[in-house]
Amino acid sequence: MMPSRARYAGPEPDRMRELKEELAWRIAATVGSEQKRVTEIPGLTVHRLTAPSPPCLTTYEPSLILTAQGLKRVELGGKIFTYGSSHYLLTSVALPVVARVVEASEQSPCLALSLKLRMTVVRELLSRTEIEPAPSGGQDPAMAVGKVTVELLDAFCRLMRLLERTRDIAYLHGLIEREITFRVLREPEGGRLRAIATAGDQSYRTAKAIAW
Repeated sequence: MMPSRARYAGPEPDRMRELKEELAWRIAATVGSEQKRVTEIPGLTVHRLTAPSPPCLTTYEPSLILTAQGLKRVELGGKIFTYGSSHYLLTSVALPVVARVVEASEQSPCLALSLKLRMTVVRELLSRTEIEPAPSGGQDPAMAVGKVTVELLDAFCRLMRLLERTRDIAYLHGLIEREITFRVLREPEGGRLRAIATAGDQSYRTAKAIAW
């Protein structure tokens, strides 16, 4: 049974809640009993974990990660990034990190998705129009936690819905990918993505990011 809406003030909290619930449901339905599934949508992977995990050394590629349910923590160069259903993790370059799931259970598994970011799409959007990101809080490494918006959640839900209509994926996933990238570029974290897309070679950027 859906919870009563009387506890929520106004249409936006209602919409945010509905989209979070839909995204969590779609991730769970897609991943099934697996821990990880690479979907038919290019660059989109879904994840499920039913218990907290120990710290794990891994590499995060340029991507956007949403945790629809549960809580994750990533450590990079002495900095800790924690994100749950109200925030996303943006990684602008390939980075070695220590990652772990800190909140997950059989009854309420950690449900997440990751979408690889294509710098060709970022550069294309930047070349078409001047996208000014919101003011940033300061200089940070090429990894950041941003606040999830209704618009971003809606775009990811539409992307996940394509898995029910696989013949539409080839025609529509690129449009939704561009919308997601566009919306991130307009957020404070978008300045990092813009800087990476217009900076020098990958090895220089990675070395600079790790040095932070």
